[in-house]
Amino acid sequence: MAKASAKAVPGGSGRRPRGSLSRPQIVAAALDVARDEGLEAVSMPRLARELGCGVMSLYGHVRSKEHLLELLAGAVLENFPLERSDDTHWRQALADFSLALRRRMLEHGALAELLITRRMWSADLAEVFEWLLARMVAGGRPLREAVRAYHAVQTYTLGFVLYEIDRTPAPHQEEHRAWWRRTVADLPPESFPLLHAAVGFVPEGAQDEQFVWGLGRLLHGLETELADGTDDTGDTGEAGEAGEAGEAGEAGEANMA
Repeated sequence: MAKASAKAVPGGSGRRPRGSLSRPQIVAAALDVARDEGLEAVSMPRLARELGCGVMSLYGHVRSKEHLLELLAGAVLENFPLERSDDTHWRQALADFSLALRRRMLEHGALAELLITRRMWSADLAEVFEWLLARMVAGGRPLREAVRAYHAVQTYTLGFVLYEIDRTPAPHQEEHRAWWRRTVADLPPESFPLLHAAVGFVPEGAQDEQFVWGLGRLLHGLETELADGTDDTGDTGEAGEAGEAGEAGEAGEANMA
């Protein structure tokens, strides 16, 4: 059930005083419902009940449910947990951003999908984006390439979290491992010897170690591209893939919760 604090209705009257409703209250109530019952439970009639108002009163503050979902996505990104310094190397800045984005999405698991299906934007994120671009440009990366690097790290993070979010909680982890054991057991070992040999660690794809490993190699590829002076044709995947995770990945691993 959504938190009672979302209901600013005095004295059990069932209706709030005229003019007492605000957009932040609506967004806060929607966040509570989504966290407690899932995003599918968020509807205008449900929020009206939670807030003790009429459905039409909500439309005085949000244009539509789609508008509300965009506001929710922005709320997830408010007070973005990323320390920013002008002395931070661009590679470490991108690593810190990715780790912070992943943590925030996992904190708001029911809303993580919103950051993929809606605009990923907020006032805080605008400042973070500007800082990241400044760090990359200061490090010698052309602005267009800096934007591409940002998108590469952003989409890696979003995709990984969407993959892991139903596999990470303890009950789901064991189900995930059991599914792999059953599935591989049904395959003839003579035809799939490597899958049988790897079945103990194949399910580890949705874990911290895998996330940091992939992030480190992505950042290494971007750094290799810059060091080699590679043009913007995008032919740097093999160089990045072959490299070691390096200090950005190690620093990220040390910071993982």
